[in-house]
Amino acid sequence: MMLERVNNEIQKELNEIISRDLKDPRVTCIVSVTAVETAKDLKSAKVFVSIMDDSASIDVLKALNGAAAYMRGLLFDRLKIRTVPHLAFHKDNSVQNAMKIEKILSGLTITPEDADKGE
Repeated sequence: MMLERVNNEIQKELNEIISRDLKDPRVTCIVSVTAVETAKDLKSAKVFVSIMDDSASIDVLKALNGAAAYMRGLLFDRLKIRTVPHLAFHKDNSVQNAMKIEKILSGLTITPEDADKGE
């Protein structure tokens, strides 16, 4: 339970830090932290981000990982925990995958006979 709370707090604070405090010119698109997976010993955390401009994702990930120590320092000031984990940013493809699945499903046509078979 404590680890889940730490993950949620880190996610909330990182979203705010990235949108308001990070001034890297490579981060020009909307970036959202979708999940945080902190190790049980609180020494490291995988941070999954959704990047709206897919063509800029490599540069954005480099910028985020380059600023990880800076963001960790800000988290240390904002969170009331003894150890703030080292951050490693990874691209979260779940939004793009969901959009692909939705596009495929919207292209399917279901006839009345197919609907009756499902019952």
